[in-house]
Amino acid sequence: MSKILKQTALYSIGEIIPKIIGFVLLPVYTHYLSTKDYGIFSYTNSVVMFLFVLSALSLNSFVLRSYYELKTDEERRRLIGNVFLFVMFVNIALLLCGFALIPHLIAYYKVQIPWEPYFKLAVVNNSLELFSVIPLVMFRVKQQAKYFVLLSLSRVLIQFGLTYYFIVIQGSGLIGSYLGQFYPLAGFFLIYWLIMIRNVKLNVNLKQIKEGLKFSLPLLPGALAYLALSFSDRIILERYVAINEVGVYNVAFILCSSLNIIIQSGYKAIEPEIFKRYNSPDFATFIKQAQSIFFVFLYSGALFLTLFSQDVFKYMTSENFHKGYLVVPLIMVGVIMTGQNVIYGGILTAEKKTKIIGLATMFGAITSVCFNLILIPHFGVYAAAFSSAFSFGVMNFILYYKMNFEEKEIKTELLALAVFILIAGFLFYGLKVEVSIKTMLMKAGIFALYVVFLVKIFKIWTYLFKRRHVQTT
Repeated sequence: MSKILKQTALYSIGEIIPKIIGFVLLPVYTHYLSTKDYGIFSYTNSVVMFLFVLSALSLNSFVLRSYYELKTDEERRRLIGNVFLFVMFVNIALLLCGFALIPHLIAYYKVQIPWEPYFKLAVVNNSLELFSVIPLVMFRVKQQAKYFVLLSLSRVLIQFGLTYYFIVIQGSGLIGSYLGQFYPLAGFFLIYWLIMIRNVKLNVNLKQIKEGLKFSLPLLPGALAYLALSFSDRIILERYVAINEVGVYNVAFILCSSLNIIIQSGYKAIEPEIFKRYNSPDFATFIKQAQSIFFVFLYSGALFLTLFSQDVFKYMTSENFHKGYLVVPLIMVGVIMTGQNVIYGGILTAEKKTKIIGLATMFGAITSVCFNLILIPHFGVYAAAFSSAFSFGVMNFILYYKMNFEEKEIKTELLALAVFILIAGFLFYGLKVEVSIKTMLMKAGIFALYVVFLVKIFKIWTYLFKRRHVQTT
C-alpha cells in the first residue's frame, strides 16, 4: 500500500499542476475571450475527442493488460513498439479522413463553428496529441511515475506559456488558444519518437495486433459511448442554445473536472496494482482498503469544489460567466460517478469482462443522448447537467452489479452521495447564499464536518489501525 501511495502522490503532482495551470488560464480565457469564443473552443475540442478514441482503438488497455503476462523484457519492448507503430498508422489514416469528411459534415448539419480555422486546428492538435498515448502507457506499466509526470508537466507548462503569450501579449484571441496547443504538441511529437526508439523495439507483428484488437475492440464501443456520455451534453446544447451558453456551461464543467486530480491519480496508481494482485490472497483486502481511501478523497474533493464554486466564478471569471456556478452541483454528481468507475471498471477488466464495460457504457450513453434530446430544448444547460449525472449513475450501477468481487458493497458510497446532494442542494437552490467572508467560513465548517463523516463511514481509522498492528507484530 505504501508503494501505491507513493505512486499516487507522484501522479497527483502530474494532475494537480495542470489543473492549477487550468485555473490560472481560466481568468485569461474568460477575460480575453468572449463567451462565444470559449464556446467554440470547448465545442471543437469535444467533437475531435471522438477521433482520438478511434485512433487509439483502446490498444493502450491491451498494453496495460498484456505487459505483466509477458516473461522477458525483450517481449515487452516488442509489444510496446509494435502497438506504437500500429496506432501511428491508424492515426494518420483517420487524420486524412477527417480533413476529407468533416468540412462536408459541418456544412450539412449547419454547425455554428466553421472548419477554417478552428475545427482544422483542433483536428491537427488532436492527431499530434495521440502520439503521447503509448509512450505514457510505457511509463505506467513500468511504474516509472516520475518520468510520466516529468513528460506530461513539461508539455503542459510550455502550452501554458505559449497560450498566455498568444492570447494576452500578442492579442491573437481565440486562434491563440489553438496555437498555444499546436506548437508544444509538434515539438513533443519528436520527443515521443525519441523515447520509443531508445526504450522499445519497433517492429510489425500482425498476429500480436490481431490479438490486441480482439481484446481492445470490444472496449472501443464502450470508449466511444463514454465520450458520448461525457460530451453529448455540449454537442447537443449547440443545436438548441446559443454558443455563448455552451461556453458558460463548459467553464462550470472544467471546474468540476478539477476533481480528476483525484480520479486520474488514483486510476493511474491503482489499475496496474489491480492487475498484478488479481487472484492473489490479499486481493480483497487491497481492494477494500484502496477503495475506501480513494472514495474519501473523491467525495471530500467534490464537496470542496462545489461549495466554493460560486467564489471561483465571482473572483476568477468575467461577469458574463458568473451564473455558471448554479449548474456545478448537478455536473459534480456525474463527475463523482466517473470516480467510482475507477474501481468497478478496473476489477471487471481484470476479470476480462471488457464486453460488460462496453455494454454498460453504451447503455449509459444512449440514456444520456435520449435525456439530452428530450430535456435540453425545454430546460437548457440544467437538463444537460442532470442528464450527465443520471446516465453515469445508470452505467455505474450496471458495472457494480456485474462484478464477481464477493465483498463488493455500495451502501456506503450511496450514503456519502446522498449527504453531498443534500448539502449542495440546500446551499445552492434553497438557501442561495451570497459570496462573503461569513459564508466562506460557514462553508469551510460544513466541509470539515463532511470529511469527518466520510472518515467514519469508510472506516479509515480501522484500516490504518490494522496496518499498524500488522507492522508491529
